[in-house]
Amino acid sequence: MSAKFRSPLRRACTVCFLLVGATVSAGARPEGAGAASTRVVAVGDVHGAFPEFVTILERTGLIDPKLQWTGGSAVLVQTGDIPDRGPGTRAALDLLMRLEAQAEKQNGRVLALLGNHEVMTMTGDLRYVSLEDYRSFSTDRSEKLREQAWEDYRKFMSNPRRPRHGESFDDAAREKWMAEHPPGFFERRDAFGPGGVYGRWLRQHDAITRVGDVLFMHGGLDPKLRFHNVEELNKRIRYELAMFDSLWESLSQKGIIWRYMTWEQAFRAARDEWDAIESGRLQAPDASEDLQKFLNFPNGMLMSEDSPLWYRGLALEPEENLRRNLDKLLVRLKVQYIVAAHSVRPKFDITPRFDNRVFLIDTGMLKPYFGGRASALEIQDGRFTAYYADGPQQVLLGPAPTAVQGDP
Repeated sequence: MSAKFRSPLRRACTVCFLLVGATVSAGARPEGAGAASTRVVAVGDVHGAFPEFVTILERTGLIDPKLQWTGGSAVLVQTGDIPDRGPGTRAALDLLMRLEAQAEKQNGRVLALLGNHEVMTMTGDLRYVSLEDYRSFSTDRSEKLREQAWEDYRKFMSNPRRPRHGESFDDAAREKWMAEHPPGFFERRDAFGPGGVYGRWLRQHDAITRVGDVLFMHGGLDPKLRFHNVEELNKRIRYELAMFDSLWESLSQKGIIWRYMTWEQAFRAARDEWDAIESGRLQAPDASEDLQKFLNFPNGMLMSEDSPLWYRGLALEPEENLRRNLDKLLVRLKVQYIVAAHSVRPKFDITPRFDNRVFLIDTGMLKPYFGGRASALEIQDGRFTAYYADGPQQVLLGPAPTAVQGDP
């Protein structure tokens, strides 16, 4: 990415805190140290594995066989990556949304965090959506929607101002296009858009939350990442999502991208437009700033590899490379532990690292894809316990010993 694309997004992020500081959702507020005795259950990547998700929630006593909340005042933290790969994205999200409301009535909480796949879904990166996932969104109007969309797409691509990439609109091209946009495709895109039922809900949630002395997130915290506090990172991600939505709408209205393009297609269309502007083949001064911001998104928090949504270092880097800076980071943030997912553990078990300061909870729940199993990490009174759908629970870390009066 050219350096000239970077400044608009970075300038924008310097004011993001003023723009979104008042909109942080109540559901994402940090819990103080007083919550240390609260029972917390963390569940990692689901990836459409709805039956397995239900099984582990039942196993930990959070729901009953009728899928109703039975966790009382417990806190369920789902660390993101509900969508993609498996067939049950919609069912899993519907369950989480219901449980969020039910738990609140029992003084419990459901904290559903954003993972990279939630963001991918909201920004049109659809590489991992299964046919069954699309099908779950289809209705009796899907075929009509697809026909209307094909005509709209043809019209967009035939605009003489667009650069030609050898597009064809014959029967073979139509058949290929229809295969790439199966029944449910457009309903799914709309459902995750800013006005869609899942899109609205997800955009209210954070990427990182704190309960007691534990930070939860999807990917991890890069010790080299420069930030002041967790709230800043959440605000930055929230702001970039809002800016992405605004730019997508703007570029769609200007005819630069088609509303239902994938991220890859839209990025190429925007790059073609920018190249035409720079070469003097096209004059579009009103779109220049929006184009630069849009093309700079791979450098931002939503897509960069050092983002809490994507970072894998806590799972993959040798501990000696990170330990010192990680210890400093935890002290600075005034927490003791990090719980993260995102990277499937080789033995499909919940894995402590860094002297039991980091717990990795992605155990490949979607068995047909990863070969793993459903799991959950329970934290209560300083005890960290791993639960598995297919085996006994295991205490990973016991509470610190309490000093007895008269001990030296």
